[in-house]
Amino acid sequence: MKQALTIISVLICFCAQCQTDNSKAIKVSANLTLTKLTDKTYIHTCANSNGLVFINGDSALIVSTPDSDIETQNLIDWVVNEKQARIVGYVIDRWHPDAMEGIDVVHKNGITTWAYNLTRQIAKEKGLPVPQIGFGPKTEMHVGNEKVICHYLGEAHTKDGIVVWIPGEKILFGGNEIRNLNGWVGNVGDASLEKWSATAARVKQEYGSAKIVVPGHGRHGGPELIDYTIKLYEACKAASSANSSPGSQFKTEEDFYIKAEFDSIRNGQRILHNAIVVAQDATKYVKIESTQIVYQAKNKRFDSESGRLLIYDKTLNGEKLRTDILYEGLILFKKNDPVGLRVILKAIN
Repeated sequence: MKQALTIISVLICFCAQCQTDNSKAIKVSANLTLTKLTDKTYIHTCANSNGLVFINGDSALIVSTPDSDIETQNLIDWVVNEKQARIVGYVIDRWHPDAMEGIDVVHKNGITTWAYNLTRQIAKEKGLPVPQIGFGPKTEMHVGNEKVICHYLGEAHTKDGIVVWIPGEKILFGGNEIRNLNGWVGNVGDASLEKWSATAARVKQEYGSAKIVVPGHGRHGGPELIDYTIKLYEACKAASSANSSPGSQFKTEEDFYIKAEFDSIRNGQRILHNAIVVAQDATKYVKIESTQIVYQAKNKRFDSESGRLLIYDKTLNGEKLRTDILYEGLILFKKNDPVGLRVILKAIN
């Protein structure tokens, strides 16, 4: 069943707390930046992916690794050497590489890693390094005399993503459950679009009193980021199982199946007119239907301004339709890593 979503205007007001002189950029390396939120809390950012550093006295907790072994070590070194703090724990907030790429480095430094049980399960299934200590939907940790709460509130960007709440600072790390204000819909290849809004609503119910909200990507703000996320996904409903699967027309061993009424070449790129593209990886099929799709063969990348997107989960008995939406702005490409297909959307129509 096709779903249409018109993204309505959202009140755009940046949290005054986030516009003060407390937000100071610290250049740790060419690719790693720290943003000071309070005397105890910093955002670490690498390749537009955010994490959190909380330092209380001589103890520290880090949430999310940079998407790089080198930058993960640089972050650890900064906390230990510049802040003279012992890292008492490292929280992995989801299984994607922009949150746990550097976990091997963390372990080599003798730092204990923590993650929601489902994150550990997915990591094990995909042959990834597994965080050492698991926890249930909600756990409380201590950094010195202050507590930090890790909380799983439902499926969103991935099935396992959590938020992290520092009550003494009134700071919420929303991770990829929360989008930056006016940001793109994001990578939906592993997302539960029909559940995302309800998950964000539960985040608001629990932590709507936050003064500062840090999304997994992009600019931090206040609780308006949670409201924006709720509205962004609220009309995405469960896809109908009545739609035909791609399996009947996609039986090749190639990464992509391409069908178009006619092709043209422009600036070295292949233009597919009235086209269907089907891509697959180990766990899913992705189907795009559009009047025009641009294919960059060298990068195996597809770009489309508008069309219909269907995502199927592979099952033992065939395929199960998970997502069926109309989009505005799509990028599809595949990387040789456990995430596989990336389906990045600008907006849902």
